[in-house]
Amino acid sequence: MKNRFHDWVFPINALPSAQCVSEGIDRISWDAAIKSEAVLRYYERIDADLLFFFGDVTIQAEVLGARVSYCPDAMPSVAEPARCIASPKRPNDVERMRINGEVVRYMNRVFPHKHIAALTHGPFTVAGQLIGEKEILRGVIARPEEIRDLLVRITCSAQEYSRYLLDSGANLLWISDPLASLLPPDDFERFAGEFLRAVFDTSPSVAKFLHVCGDTTPVIDQMIATGADGISLDQCMNLLVVEDLFPESVQIIGNVDPEIVEMGSSQRVTAAVKDLVETAGVRTNFTLSTGCALPPATPIENIVDFVESGRRCLTEIGFHAGVLRMLGEEVHTGQEKRVPELVDHALQKGADPLILVNAGLMRAVRKASGRYESKLCYLPEMLMVTDAFYSGFKALETCVAAPKESSSPQVALGTVRGDFHEIGKDLVRIILESHNINVVDMGVDVSAEQFLEVVASQQVSVVCLSAFITSARRQLAEVIEQLRSSGFEDVSVFIGGAAANQHIATDIRAQGYGRDAIAALRLVQKALLRSAYPR
Repeated sequence: MKNRFHDWVFPINALPSAQCVSEGIDRISWDAAIKSEAVLRYYERIDADLLFFFGDVTIQAEVLGARVSYCPDAMPSVAEPARCIASPKRPNDVERMRINGEVVRYMNRVFPHKHIAALTHGPFTVAGQLIGEKEILRGVIARPEEIRDLLVRITCSAQEYSRYLLDSGANLLWISDPLASLLPPDDFERFAGEFLRAVFDTSPSVAKFLHVCGDTTPVIDQMIATGADGISLDQCMNLLVVEDLFPESVQIIGNVDPEIVEMGSSQRVTAAVKDLVETAGVRTNFTLSTGCALPPATPIENIVDFVESGRRCLTEIGFHAGVLRMLGEEVHTGQEKRVPELVDHALQKGADPLILVNAGLMRAVRKASGRYESKLCYLPEMLMVTDAFYSGFKALETCVAAPKESSSPQVALGTVRGDFHEIGKDLVRIILESHNINVVDMGVDVSAEQFLEVVASQQVSVVCLSAFITSARRQLAEVIEQLRSSGFEDVSVFIGGAAANQHIATDIRAQGYGRDAIAALRLVQKALLRSAYPR
C-alpha cells in the first residue's frame, strides 16, 4: 500500500523564488512582505507538494553570536565566527526568525492544503557556522566534551526555532545538517545523531525529514535512528545501492542533481527525472526531490519541468509498480527461468514493454552494477543477473519498437582479432545500455578494419576494445593506429580485459583503461559528456 508521501514531488528550499521579485537577496532576508511575495509568486508556478520559505543556513548561528554579511546577489554568509557564544533568544525576539514565522503564517493562509516545511538546520552544521567548520571538526577529536556542551546549547535554540515555525503554521519538520557528512561514521551518533533526535523529539506529532549532504551510506542506519520519517539523499548517491537499508516505513527522498536543473536544458531535466523515477519509483517509500537545494539562479521553467515530468512519470510507473518490483527482484536474484513468465503476465495486464525494460529489467541490472562497484556483489552474481536480463528481454524484443533514427549509436564495442572471449565485453555492453548509452556490439574476433568501418559509417564517438589473451595485445595498438591514421583523432578509445592495463593504455595512446565494467562505464560517460559539451 502506498504511504502518504509516495506521490510527492518537490525541490528542496525555495531559493529560486528570489527571481520572482525585483529586490535583492539582502532585502528578501530582512523583509517579511518581500519574502512572502517572492514565495507566493514562486509557488503559484511551482506546484510542489512540500513548500519551503526562503531559508538560509546562517540564521541560527547569527542568533548565537556569528556576524553575517548580506548582499543583493548572494546568499547570506558568515563574515566572522562568534567571539563568544551568546545566550539563546526566543525566536519571536529575533527579527529574522520572526520574519520567517510571518512568512510561514502567510503561506499557511494562501496555500491551506499544502504541506509547509519548518526548515531548521542541524546543531552540528550550526556549530560549524558559529565557530568555523575546521574548528568544529578539529574539536571533535581535540576537545570532544567542549564541543558536546556547545551542541547542547545549539540544540536548545534549534528546538525553540523549530517549535516556533510549527506553531506559526508549518506542518512538517525539515532538518538539513550538511556538515554532519564530514564526521567519521563512528562519531556521527555522538556529535550529530543524538542532537538531531533531540530536535525531532520536541515535535512528535508532525512528519520529520532529514537531509545530510554527501555520501551518507555509512550512517544511514544512524540517520534513520534519529526518528526521521524520511531521509533526503545527496545527488552523489546511488539509490539502488542503499534502498535495501531503508525499512518501508522510512521514505527515500531524492535525488535529481540540482546542477542538471540549474544548467541543463528542459529535455535534459525531463530525462534525468524519467531516469530516476524508472530507477526508484517502483518503491512505495520513494519521494521525488532534488539531491540538495536548487541555487537561486535556477531557471523557473526548468523547475516547472522537474515537477510536471515527475508527476507524469510517477503516475505511469505507478500503474504497474507491483509487477515491476517483482520483475526486478527476479532479475536481480538471477531467476532466469522465472523472468519470462513475469514478463508475459505483465504484458497480458497491459504493461508498456518499454517500461518493463527500463523500470524492471534494466533497473535490476543497474542495481547489480551499483552493488558490484561497491563490492557488495561479485562477478558470478553479475553473470546470473545478466542471464536473467537476457531471458526477460528475449520475451520482450518483439514488442519493443525499433530505436528511432535519432537514437544513433554512441559506442562501438568488441573483442579484438584473435580473441574469442566475450564475458567481459558482454558485461560492459549490458551496463552501458542500462545507463541509456547506445552501443554497437561488434562481437568477438573483430579486426581493426571492421572497427574503422563502423566508426566511419556510424560516427560513434567512443570505441571500447577488449583483450583477454596476451597474444591479442598487439591488436589493441593496431586498431588505435588505423583510427588515428584515418583522421579519427576525436574518437575516444578505451581498452579493457585481462590482457590490458593502464601501462599498456598509456603506451598505445588509448584514452583510458577500464579494469572492470563499472570503470568502463565511468570512462564512457565522461567521454560522451565531453563530446556533447566541448570546451
